[in-house]
Amino acid sequence: MLHENPPMLNIDVNHWRNMQALFLQSAKGKRRIVVIHEKGELLKVVHSDRIAIVNPLFKVDDALAAAKKVYEANPGKAEFVMVLERRAVEKYFAEVQDSWKAEEDLDVYVHRMFAKLDDYPEGIVTYPDKARDTLGLQWKVGASYEAVDAVLKNLVPVNTTILLAVFDHNQAWGSLVLEVDEQKKICDITTADPRDLLGSGDWKEMSKEMVNWVNRKFFPCSLGIFTDLATAREFIAASDKLAELKKLVAAGKVLLDPMPSELQKLL
Repeated sequence: MLHENPPMLNIDVNHWRNMQALFLQSAKGKRRIVVIHEKGELLKVVHSDRIAIVNPLFKVDDALAAAKKVYEANPGKAEFVMVLERRAVEKYFAEVQDSWKAEEDLDVYVHRMFAKLDDYPEGIVTYPDKARDTLGLQWKVGASYEAVDAVLKNLVPVNTTILLAVFDHNQAWGSLVLEVDEQKKICDITTADPRDLLGSGDWKEMSKEMVNWVNRKFFPCSLGIFTDLATAREFIAASDKLAELKKLVAAGKVLLDPMPSELQKLL
């Protein structure tokens, strides 16, 4: 899905930051308690904000039970507890780094990096959710990696561009520009450049200007997705994406223009 080395140039910081906040959730931004031990012997128990916490542990015999115990001993103080066995963490990162292949799609490597956490059920543990669903940057689009990959492969023509823009009070709030090459891989990632856009009219009028801008600078736009911030959040929260998309398009809350023929058939 993602080229092994996609350039990320000329990105508007505000658009990028806003889209990241919309689609991704960072463990680093959450309040957490970290327990580090070596073969059960405690090395460190610390809160990410360095506030005082209750430490009910003397040693770690069962990592998940220890994480649960610390979490419940500090109600409201942390969104999750992480228990790390020092040598297991070193082994995990060594295995992940050794598995990297220069010719491999970047998303395949990242996906494997998260899946590898399941191989360390005692060494890298989080509570209340498991490590692969908690650590790093988690996407919150409400769809699986496989589902998103299938949309790209089945609906988007080769050598075209996907443009996604979100508006707030008729102002461009965030955008993503994704070029898709002849192998159906995303080969370029950027945002719209507000300096090149007049931004006149309502968001539906501004969407036309964005598409024209993309067509001048990238592969022709085959899929333009435009909506407001509240609707974007509504769509992300929906479990049945296709049914929700049909409803929002019919209500005029989402504009798909242009739209690939394969997507038109579904709608």
